[in-house]
Amino acid sequence: MSGHPGNNHAHIDAMPRQCTASAPIDLQRYMGRWYVLADTPFLSEHDYVGNYDEWTLRADGTVDDKYLGRRHDFDQPVSGSHFVAKVMAGTGNTKWRVGLIWPLEVVVVTAYVDPEYRYTIRCMEDGNMVWVLTREPGIDEATYKEMLGRLRAMGFNPDRMQRVPQKAEEIGRPGFR
Repeated sequence: MSGHPGNNHAHIDAMPRQCTASAPIDLQRYMGRWYVLADTPFLSEHDYVGNYDEWTLRADGTVDDKYLGRRHDFDQPVSGSHFVAKVMAGTGNTKWRVGLIWPLEVVVVTAYVDPEYRYTIRCMEDGNMVWVLTREPGIDEATYKEMLGRLRAMGFNPDRMQRVPQKAEEIGRPGFR
């Protein structure tokens, strides 16, 4: 689910009340691994590196939603969470109801995906949390700035985003958590 929320109460400055869905997405094409390039920090995952989502479409139309990463450093074992997401009918596959702990569910919205399905922006429906994800564990600065510009245009304050280290040399660099 792109950086599952855990117990977060942080807000982004100038946050809109709702996250707006993108144009309809091709669910089959959207499946697979997505690296969490940047997110709004939250308590349960703030000390993880190399975070990624792994989405697999099930025969019944639900999505296996794995959120994985390594605690503190890349030499640590991969750990994380496994959820099941229900794609909400009538949303063009852009809204997923994700079961965290029964009966608690959250709605995660795909707010943007580029035409080649290389980059995506997802957010909680209420706008409290935002994730920038990529198919590769890195992104050039121009594309990253373009993604931050998209966030700004949606009403989010991109200054609250933190980069997630996807390589050992990124740990501790400015702008990375």
